[in-house]
Formats: sequence, structure tokens, C-alpha cells
Amino acid sequence: MNSKPQATLGGNYYRDPTILERELESIFFSSWLLAGREEQAAQAGDYFTFELGAESLLVVRGREGVLRAFYNVCRHRGSRLCAPGKGHIKSAIQCPYHAWRYALDGSLRSAPKVSESEHFAKDSFSLYPAEVDVWEGFVFVRLKNTGVSLPAQLGALPERARPFPLASLRVGARAEREVGANWKILVENFMECYHCPGVHPELVDFVPLYRTGAVDASNEEPPEYREGVITATRDGTTLRPIFAGLRDRTRQRYHAELVSPNLFLYLFADYVCARSLWPVSPTRTRILSEWLFEPDVLEQPDCDVGDAVSFMNLLGEQDWRVCEAVQQGIVSRAHAHGVLLEQESEVADVNRWYMQILESGADK
Repeated sequence: MNSKPQATLGGNYYRDPTILERELESIFFSSWLLAGREEQAAQAGDYFTFELGAESLLVVRGREGVLRAFYNVCRHRGSRLCAPGKGHIKSAIQCPYHAWRYALDGSLRSAPKVSESEHFAKDSFSLYPAEVDVWEGFVFVRLKNTGVSLPAQLGALPERARPFPLASLRVGARAEREVGANWKILVENFMECYHCPGVHPELVDFVPLYRTGAVDASNEEPPEYREGVITATRDGTTLRPIFAGLRDRTRQRYHAELVSPNLFLYLFADYVCARSLWPVSPTRTRILSEWLFEPDVLEQPDCDVGDAVSFMNLLGEQDWRVCEAVQQGIVSRAHAHGVLLEQESEVADVNRWYMQILESGADK
């Protein structure tokens, strides 16, 4: 080892409720977060909800085709407007409590038995707005305007993902899982492959570089599959067509991207998996996974995407098991902090980013 090990974050950062509250305010509420796919609100009046902590947002397609996001809160007495999930609004968003009605652009349309006057102007009671933007069919929302655009947050990802037909893909499978670990433990685990030889035998069989414990060899391109592997399934093969336009050099590599703070994006030759992390408590995280395929594939009568789902769930369960073991140990009174080795340098980078954001928001 050529460099001195670096300290991990202190153990309290993975178990303290007050730190989680700071994270929600400084990191999650201030970041563009994946809320869903455009297909969930494809037509005017279609909506879906998005939950984070105690907040619920409503993402709705307007009559003119514009996608908007609002806090899922009535301006009258604060009732939730729509139940969690998705649906269609025929004419107006109506509060289930006192029947205040809002247009799809968020403006207050009517309040029963209340007339406009100098004391009550309907245009003063529009729904609380949130920011919304779309990248390649992925819908992102942000609760606090920090002045950073979605393209700026995505950085170089759009260029790296350009060969993949993300905008045209559709969700073919969806799964939720709650894991007994702090969300940062899951991110840190994603950022290193020091654990791969012992935890992921199937993955290191597909990606020989991962046997060394390294994430990538060049810091420029994703690692290559071994000969015979085409995609991320149990046997490395697929009956689905390969995405048109993928060069051999692209489709023969394992593409896994972190979209900070909480999205893992896996880009394969015949499908894409988006896996997002949502803190439930300092020691528990909800994981939402969606598998995206070409529409023609999903429309086939004999369509079966179980090979893709089962392989990603296999890798996930392997990761989640060791992450839960970390959480169980990290709460020990003896554990002030751990150490990061050279193979875990990207974990150190993420931790530096995390502390910078957390500390910069401490006084806001």
C-alpha cells in the first residue's frame, strides 16, 4: 500500500437522527431527485406522487402538455390532496376535506361557499410549487432552488449514456425493498469493489477486473466483460435484441453510474436498471428498483424479463446483506470510525463531497 489509509466518516453519521435531518435539508431537498418516468404521467391529467421523508409531492401533466410538480398539500388546512400512487384527474385536483378545487396548473379554481373579496383572493392560494425537469424520460424534482440546473448536476453522465435509448424505454418491472442500513453505507458500498471477490462471485466471473478489487483500470472507461458475456443476466446472455447503435466497445462493458446523492443507474446492452435510495430512518433505507426495456420487447406475448430482474436482485441482496452487517457493527460504542484503503478512494471522494455539502448547509 503506497498511501496512508484515510478515516471514514464517524460512526455517529450513520445512526444520529439529527444528522439525518440535516442531510434531508442540505442534500436531498436541495438536489434533483428521481421521482419517476414520464410514462407515469403521459397524458393531460395523469399524475403520480413522490414521497421523501415527511414530504409528498404531486407530479401532474397539464392540459397543454407541461409537466409540473406541487407539494401534495391543500392551501386551506393542509390536507393531503392525493393518495400515494398514480392516477388520472378528470377536471380538477380536489381536496378530500373541504373540497377546494385546483386546476392542473396549481391555481385555485374554487372554494365552496367562499367568494373572492379583498380578504380572499384565489390567486393567493395556488398550490405550493416544486421544481421539475426531465432527462431522457426520467422525471426529476427538487424542493429547494439552489441555482444548480439538472444538466449541471448530471455532469458528464448524459454524454456517457448517449448511446443508450433511455428516452424510449418503458418500465417492465418494479420492486421495493427496505434494508436495515443507513443510505450512505449503500452508496459507499456501490463506489468500491474491494468487497466484490468475496461478496459477488457471479459478478466477478463476468467482469474479471473486479477480481482484483478495483472499480476500473483507467478511470476513463467502464470495465470489460469476459468473453461470451453480453449483458447482466444469470448466464450473461439474452434473447432480447441488443440496443441499436451500441458499438461493440460500449456493449462489452459493465456500466454503473452514481447520480448523486441517491441514484444508481445500470446501463446494459438490452435493458437499464434504475435503483434509488430513500432514507426511512438513520438505520433504514427504502430501495426502489425499476427495470427498463424497449417497448417492442414488452409488447411481445411471451415477454419474460425475469432473467434481468433476478440477476440484479441477486447482486442487490448480496450487497444489502453485508451493508446490514456494517450497520449492525457501526453502532458499537467502540467504533469511532473506520479506515479507507487505496481500493476505496472513490468512497473517500464521495465522503468529502458529502461533508462539504453538509457543512455548507449547516448555517442555512
